[in-house]
Amino acid sequence: MSTAETESSSESESSVVLRQAGLIEKFHIIRSSISFYNNVIVSASYSSKKPLSPDRLVRALHTVLSAHPSLSAGIQLPEEPTGTPSFIPLPSIDFTKSEKFIIWESSSTSSSHAKEYKSLLCRLHDTPFPNEDLTSLPLWRIGVLKRSYNTPTAYDSETNSEGRIDYEIAFSYHHAIADGLSGAAFHYSLVSALNNIDEASGHGTSWDIYTPPGDLELLPPMDEILDFGMGLKTAGRVAGFVGKSILPSFMHKSVWAAGKVPEKLSPTKVDFLTVEPYTLETLMKALKTKKVSLTAFLTYAAADALFSVMKALEKDEFAKIKNVKVSVPMSYRKSAGWDNTIMADCIGAINWDIGKFKALDGEISGMKKLTLVLKKESTVTRDSEVGLISLVGDLAGFFKGQVGKDRELTFEVSNLGVLDADKLGELKKKEGSKEEVEGDKTATKEPEDWKVEEALFSQSASVTGPAFSVNAVTVGKKLGIVVQWMDGVLKDDVMEALVKEMDKIISGFSSKIGK
Repeated sequence: MSTAETESSSESESSVVLRQAGLIEKFHIIRSSISFYNNVIVSASYSSKKPLSPDRLVRALHTVLSAHPSLSAGIQLPEEPTGTPSFIPLPSIDFTKSEKFIIWESSSTSSSHAKEYKSLLCRLHDTPFPNEDLTSLPLWRIGVLKRSYNTPTAYDSETNSEGRIDYEIAFSYHHAIADGLSGAAFHYSLVSALNNIDEASGHGTSWDIYTPPGDLELLPPMDEILDFGMGLKTAGRVAGFVGKSILPSFMHKSVWAAGKVPEKLSPTKVDFLTVEPYTLETLMKALKTKKVSLTAFLTYAAADALFSVMKALEKDEFAKIKNVKVSVPMSYRKSAGWDNTIMADCIGAINWDIGKFKALDGEISGMKKLTLVLKKESTVTRDSEVGLISLVGDLAGFFKGQVGKDRELTFEVSNLGVLDADKLGELKKKEGSKEEVEGDKTATKEPEDWKVEEALFSQSASVTGPAFSVNAVTVGKKLGIVVQWMDGVLKDDVMEALVKEMDKIISGFSSKIGK
């Protein structure tokens, strides 16, 4: 084949389009392409009696990549501002260059682990997917943080009290290829792959390169399956929407949202808290008696914490607050016929106004109402706000047009719910199985014991998004909450106090309303 023919063939392969981006995918692609938002992270705490080597992780990732086609996709940006991005297959994923998308670290000491964990999450959140790499590098990254149990004044240990080695494995990804539940699906696949690596096979096999199959096929965008059309209910919204050339807030009240939209993305800040099993169990029993969902409760708990902290630390700003506006994402997977094991971008959201209140236990009716609205809206796509994206010709212009204007969202509450314990390596261990080896000899293969014991869910800062976000996920009756904000939007001491206040509110709420 001549050089010209080779170049032509290569050009042809690189121009293969898997499909065009759907509405929410386009929204996420354009927002990231102008550096207004970076990524999502679902991080999980892994535990095993065996160490995690780069080779073992790469072998497991080959299995994960085979299970989830979107992890082998790249993005082709449109040439025109009003164009639609497309998904294309990556030529390959080269693990010899994994330093570009896999980070390996170890905690210094037991006491410094939490700080180093936060640092890793922030650095991943602050690392964008550059436009020039969208067609050649994966749209995901992994951060591995080995937990140290070293205590300078007592002992040095790399294992916990059970003799197990612990790792935080953070999966960071472009929002266009996956939603929050997709991050959980990644960990379901990874822990299974780690537990099923056959040490006796694969010798002589090179794991350096992963080449996607030639027939790589993505799931269709959710708006190809679901009806995101606009009916009479939307008519009143459209006029204002088109007139302002921005997504509507429909604010009939004065909403406090921490000031103006900044010009550019600043570093992501995070803090997190853990709700232990006993506290969570007590809380869930109390909420059940009131017919309130955990998501609705966390929404009002975050508002309560904000009001309390602003009153104590920012009295002038507190006086300005009359109402806050909250975005509450929800999944359309059930309507699309997709379960929680697949990776896709299948979400919507509702906006919810909360008036300033004095006591959280007096807001039960509001929590009940939000619970019912979320349940209903997660099954109704027509007239939802996702469909309004189709009215925006130039999404980049839409985002940039918000700079300098009042922010429209105070905070967001996103809850992944309870992860499936059966898919996190927590099943009862099976007895070793016998496998045939050379000749008549037999060997007992001991079952692997990788398992996930905790998880965290977080998002990067967003230029035009809410002033802060509250992200929750439950693993084995333990609730992990990450509160995220962008540097300069809210003061660090305010947000750190807000996290502590939320912890107090969650712990004490059950006793206030009765069990």
